[in-house]
Amino acid sequence: MESLNSSEERLSICLYAFESKYRQEYRKLLGNFNLRVVDIDREEQFRAFFESVRFNGVLIDIPTYIKSSSRTKEFISSLVVIYPSARMSYKEENSSMSLILTGETGLISLQEFLDRCRFFDARKIRRHKRIATSLNLRITVEHEDKPDEILCTSANISEDGMFIITLTDSLPMGTNVKIQILELDIDGFLRGTVIRSLEWGEKPFHPPGFGIRISSADKEILAGYIALINTYYTRAI
Repeated sequence: MESLNSSEERLSICLYAFESKYRQEYRKLLGNFNLRVVDIDREEQFRAFFESVRFNGVLIDIPTYIKSSSRTKEFISSLVVIYPSARMSYKEENSSMSLILTGETGLISLQEFLDRCRFFDARKIRRHKRIATSLNLRITVEHEDKPDEILCTSANISEDGMFIITLTDSLPMGTNVKIQILELDIDGFLRGTVIRSLEWGEKPFHPPGFGIRISSADKEILAGYIALINTYYTRAI
């Protein structure tokens, strides 16, 4: 297997496979490439590493994922929205990894996965300036039986996301939502996914709530939202 060019900046890959009997085999295969591999030793470490390390991709061992707590599974769901990620298993017959990109069905090679990771710069996850402002929002959480609606306000906004303050329990990571901005007299929604969830008292001097990454929007509501951002940004400077 061809190694990555050592002159290139090393990719940082998170390996989530501590429950796998093939953990060392995974490490040996990844050792053929010029990588910085952070091998998670236990479930409790997982979230902490993402607060301190800028990863380019995440490899998730399927048996380890299955044995994880529901809270960790929710956290993984939020990660795969942002980072290149793949589910993996080990094939004894040819001593190789079997990889399936999250959200897809076809197998890919480890080299193909790393090629995708190379074009992902974790430093650019937050691509747009955040603006501290309070917008009145109606959040719709869609369920199979009946949608839940939450009236709340934003703490800050940007073109690709917002942090929302809540006086009730925060929404779990990975939750898909629709957002209606009450300041805009326009029918339509922003659509996004919860990628950060903060409960009461979890972080000092920070309100509870949840961060949403916007994934799509109705055309008119998106134009109105961007116009609001530009208005508040002009006031701020």
